[in-house]
Amino acid sequence: MSNINDFEFYNAGWNKERWDLKYKGEDKDVVIPEELMEKAKGKFTVAISAENPNEIESISIPKNVPDVWLGTLYGGRGLKKITVDPENQYLKDVDGVLYTKDGKRLIKAPAQMTGKYIVPEGVEEIETSAFQYSNLDEVILPESLKTIGYYGFQYSKLKKVVIPKGMSELEDNAFSECSELEEFSFAGDTKFSYSRTDMDPEMEQRISGEAFTRPAECYILACLKTYPNIDKCRRKFIAAAKRGKKEKVLEYLLSTMPEIKVEKGTFEINVLEDGSGEIKSYKGEESVIEIPNEIDGKKITAIGKGAFEENEYIEKVIVPDGVTLIQNNAFKGCISLEEAILPESCTSIGVSVFEDCKGLKKADLPKGVRVLSRKVFKNCISLESLDIPSGVIKIDDQALYYCESLKDITLPEGLTYLGKECLYACGFNYGPVLEGEWGYSKRKFYIPASVTQIDDGGSGIFAAYPKAQELFGIFEYKVILQVKKGSIAHRYAAKKKIRFELV
Repeated sequence: MSNINDFEFYNAGWNKERWDLKYKGEDKDVVIPEELMEKAKGKFTVAISAENPNEIESISIPKNVPDVWLGTLYGGRGLKKITVDPENQYLKDVDGVLYTKDGKRLIKAPAQMTGKYIVPEGVEEIETSAFQYSNLDEVILPESLKTIGYYGFQYSKLKKVVIPKGMSELEDNAFSECSELEEFSFAGDTKFSYSRTDMDPEMEQRISGEAFTRPAECYILACLKTYPNIDKCRRKFIAAAKRGKKEKVLEYLLSTMPEIKVEKGTFEINVLEDGSGEIKSYKGEESVIEIPNEIDGKKITAIGKGAFEENEYIEKVIVPDGVTLIQNNAFKGCISLEEAILPESCTSIGVSVFEDCKGLKKADLPKGVRVLSRKVFKNCISLESLDIPSGVIKIDDQALYYCESLKDITLPEGLTYLGKECLYACGFNYGPVLEGEWGYSKRKFYIPASVTQIDDGGSGIFAAYPKAQELFGIFEYKVILQVKKGSIAHRYAAKKKIRFELV
């Protein structure tokens, strides 16, 4: 039985209407003392919280509590039932679920409820966090429902939801993190209400799986069917669906795409001092671009700065033989680009040439390249393979930063320099935690003895992870470095406390 001394009860609102009730005891069945509630006067709302919310299994509410906001019982995953004194004039419980007396507002459904739950007809509002962490498979919502509060079903295990016709608008975060949803649909013309002023980048990241919140695919699909900027963002969303392997989303985006005849793109060139041509810019919507060897009688020997930057349409580009230089930002931000075929004649690839090409899976580097320039493949999160030519002597700052799909690369003998964060969060030192591990795996990675300089600036060369939950703040690396005794790499591993073995 809860003791009155196990509670803190204090006014938390400037208008005296909000009172916070914090439970500090150890009982699993919390009984709120009637006499404690007498401190508050008039029509007030009690926000219930606890030091160990997951331990609480039941809450009993006395007759003198006018209203309850249980949103502060954050993470109360063990709750099985809520009961209300029958003499309470304002609140009631129905099968362990908390409602207002008139039955118009559902305040809290215990997280431990399972199976299917039918919300009674007459309910007009589901309160903030009402079904948070719910173990229910399905909730049948009534035609009378008008509002679902913020985070109403957050982190729930729902598999099926149909939003009734009576709801004209649905808060986007109402089903935040409901990753197990298999069916989500509207019975009427309900529109989503988005809290962000500019929702486009967030939606793109949700589709690709890069967002902080990761909704189920069926929920994303429901969003897109009423999304106001769908045509403006379609190309970005298509690229994101490919990255995130959202097949149903991709099918929808492609099947609803307006039919537009794609015209041949046009190139603008600069004439260089030797009389050859440099691609200055490209205008067009072609998905496959084979750059000509010659334009206006000028042999093409260079791709200019930002020539194709942020083109949303290019999926494959073929650079012709004879091109020796690809300048800074040439293909930066080409979100649909999946493959770049570069000629062996190319010896210089500039800064950020493929930066933010998040769909890029393949780019074979010519053998004559000596330097991986700064940020050249930064954020190429889909890049799956990369053969670094034997003549490369320098991998510059952030060259392969966050190439998270790059599971295996080999550094060539003769390499002398590793720049700041050049390999940070590549797939071989970043990614899912292996079963039985806390934040690190045991992947081996060889650093040649020829490396004479390692820049440890920024976040360092490799990503590090918390060693264990109870030791948060102590980080370890996902790699075991293979190094030669006495080498710079050996000293670096010892200094950074990275596991290593001598070869």
